[in-house]
Amino acid sequence: MNHLQPMTRHLATLLLCLLCGSHVAAQTYEQLIERALGAASHDSLPQAEQLFRQALKASPNDYRNALVFSNLGKIQERQYWQDPRQTKKAEEAIESYTLALNITPEAIPLIQDRATLYMRLEQWGKAVMDLTTILDLTPDNVDMRNYRAYCYHKQRLFTEARTDYTRILEHQPDHRLALLGMAMLEHDTGHLSEALQRITLMVEASPTDAELYSIRSGMYAENKQAELAIIDLDRAILLDSKNTNYLLARAYLHLQQGNRRLALTDFEQAIALGVPRASLKKELKACR
Repeated sequence: MNHLQPMTRHLATLLLCLLCGSHVAAQTYEQLIERALGAASHDSLPQAEQLFRQALKASPNDYRNALVFSNLGKIQERQYWQDPRQTKKAEEAIESYTLALNITPEAIPLIQDRATLYMRLEQWGKAVMDLTTILDLTPDNVDMRNYRAYCYHKQRLFTEARTDYTRILEHQPDHRLALLGMAMLEHDTGHLSEALQRITLMVEASPTDAELYSIRSGMYAENKQAELAIIDLDRAILLDSKNTNYLLARAYLHLQQGNRRLALTDFEQAIALGVPRASLKKELKACR
């Protein structure tokens, strides 16, 4: 998902909020936080998680625990992305963000962290709920409105998505992601010619944007205009010669057109750029 913001914040900022107080219990709490931050900075994530949990036990009613839960969630989320098989870590991160929000329910960065994780987990409905909360608090938040439009789109709630994209474009007519979102809405609602018109306007406005040529190429191919699709991929590859997705897309089109030699050249170039040869075994055989 190219739409989404960075998942982690600078954990060290938490120290500014924690290094205060003088009694022994607070000192222990703060020392645990400091050690947790140090462990996190060295990617010792299980240790950091353990230390954050110890801090919560040391001072379970401390108002600053919203920040501790937030950072605990980030640590758990990082562990999940390091090994997506650890699905429990994603669930724990959601729980930690929720506990933080129970303490500070209108903390927009916390809501955004949870919404972003929901999006990455493709839990679109839950993401929409969080994004709507943010927009209720900050109606002019363009990024969050764009995210919500994207989530609506993924749920096939096209009217709602169009409303959000339209509102963005009323204020920012050149907003790239909203323009692209509207084009994809036209495509996914069966209005291919309108989608092509929108993408073409974007290409004309940004003639060095390789991704736009690739997207329009896909639309041309779907519309059985293979020659135009290949021309757009030629342009995309000229702009981004190391993009294996563009090379593979052109190779498949060449193969469909019966141009086995050109297809083989593209497949071999993609392999040289890192695509496993074994994954293209059938395609290479078809080029012979």
